[in-house]
Parts: sequence; structure tokens; C-alpha cells
Amino acid sequence: MNQPKIYKKWTESENIRLDETVKVCKTKHGTINWKQVQLQFPEHTSLQLKSQYSNRQLANPKTYHSWTEGDLLKLMVNVIAHGENWSLIKKQFSFYVEESTLKARWYKFKRDHDELRKTLRQLEQGNICEVKQADDDLIGRLQRYVHTVDNRMNLYFGKPIQPTEYDLEMGTTKVNEVEAKSVELFLYEFDLDEIKRNLKVLEEELSK
Repeated sequence: MNQPKIYKKWTESENIRLDETVKVCKTKHGTINWKQVQLQFPEHTSLQLKSQYSNRQLANPKTYHSWTEGDLLKLMVNVIAHGENWSLIKKQFSFYVEESTLKARWYKFKRDHDELRKTLRQLEQGNICEVKQADDDLIGRLQRYVHTVDNRMNLYFGKPIQPTEYDLEMGTTKVNEVEAKSVELFLYEFDLDEIKRNLKVLEEELSK
């Protein structure tokens, strides 16, 4: 019969190793595979690991939020609406975040988003061959972004949607005033219907 694992006091090095292991063992949906984590800590049970990690999260709320694409899109629409007013923008998030973190997240996201918008413009113009050369991560972000934008456009015009994670965070019945401004700017700059048509062609080409 297996002997029950005996709880022992955690060292700081173990806590750091736990944090790093959890990052590696997070799924794309943000959940944690505790069985996988436990393989790296045979002296602890999965329940002990989960409890230790959760307790440290509660003790250090500034450290542990894992940003999603939905969080970044929310940051973007708030910057569009409020400019770089970080003290105001931080109040729009349900989790604790430093103003310096918002600023750093925004500038990194803006670099990545500029690349996405460039690819979006190529797609709008029907340059399918060029878009096909992009890496899988960028194409995946492009697909998710178009789906999310399409949903927010539909809500803007009072149409039903199939909600994404971002929709569930921001609301599935209508867009707020902050998002409305972002929607209007997107409609002014891009032809969403053309993008959707060409995205379908791209997806068919990639499936061959």
C-alpha cells in the first residue's frame, strides 16, 4: 500500500520552481494541468500543490494574473477611448494591475498588433499568397481577431453572435461606448466583409 505523502514546509526555491512549472503547464485556455505539475514535485500531492499556489496568489495578487488575448483587446479599446490615461484605464479591469504594467503591456501589444493589422490589410486586398507565408501563430491570432471583431460589429448592429472569451468578458448583448468608438474606427479603416471573404479563401488554401 502506498504511504500518504507527508506535508513539509515549502522553501522559497520550491515556491519559485512551482511558479515556473505552473507557467509551463498552463493550457491555452489558462487552466493548469496539476497532474503534470505534480510529476515535478513527487514529494507533494496535487492537492497540496494547488493549495500552495492558490494561497500564494491570494497573498500576492499583483503577481499572478495571466493576460489573455481578451485582456489585451480590452486594453486596446480603452487606449483608443481614453488615450494613455493609465490611472483611468486600470479601473476598467477586474484584476489588480499596476499602471507601469499596463503601459508595458500596451507597447508590446501595439508592436504585435501593428504586425497583425499589416497582415489584415494584405488579406483585405486579397494577397492570399503573402498572408500564407505568415507563421501559424500570426494566422491563428488573425483568425481569432477577425472572429472577435465580427462579433462586436454584430452586437453593435444588434445581431446575434457565437461568443468568444472576449465577448463573455465584455458582454454578449451590446457594446459599450468605449467599444463603439473602436468599432466605428475599424469600419472607417477596413472592409470587414472583404476580409471575411478572403479569410475563408485563406483557410481553404491552408486546409489543402
